[in-house]
Amino acid sequence: MTQNEFLSVIKSHGGAIGAAADATTVQLANVHLTQMRAAMLAPFIRELYATTGGIQLGCAAIFGPAECAMGPGYPLPSIVDINRAIASIDDMRGKTVFARNNLFWFAFDAFGVCYMLDNLTLKPLRKYDDPYRAMTDCMAVGQL
Repeated sequence: MTQNEFLSVIKSHGGAIGAAADATTVQLANVHLTQMRAAMLAPFIRELYATTGGIQLGCAAIFGPAECAMGPGYPLPSIVDINRAIASIDDMRGKTVFARNNLFWFAFDAFGVCYMLDNLTLKPLRKYDDPYRAMTDCMAVGQL
């Protein structure tokens, strides 16, 4: 699946897609993640941020490089804020959480490999070769 196909599916199911993030915001997010000893932004997420600063579909969300207003209710937190909250967990060193739904968290490592994580323990449950498959699995709980 490509980024355009993924975004098309999300839009067709009523997902909210935030405005593209500017390069400075993406770079600052990368610096903050590095300081936390999380994984640097993977190429696939940098490409996604050039198109959208966050995605929400029902209870599922892909975090952007900055907090993103997604309509009424609470804003979508940034990838930095989410990872700052879990930076002290040893198992999360070298990983960056980029998405979540009611059942699972989704992260990538320093090599850009994506993982589905247990909601409570943050232990890996599944490994993905395709990041868009990971994002689709995340959004599926959100109503796909």
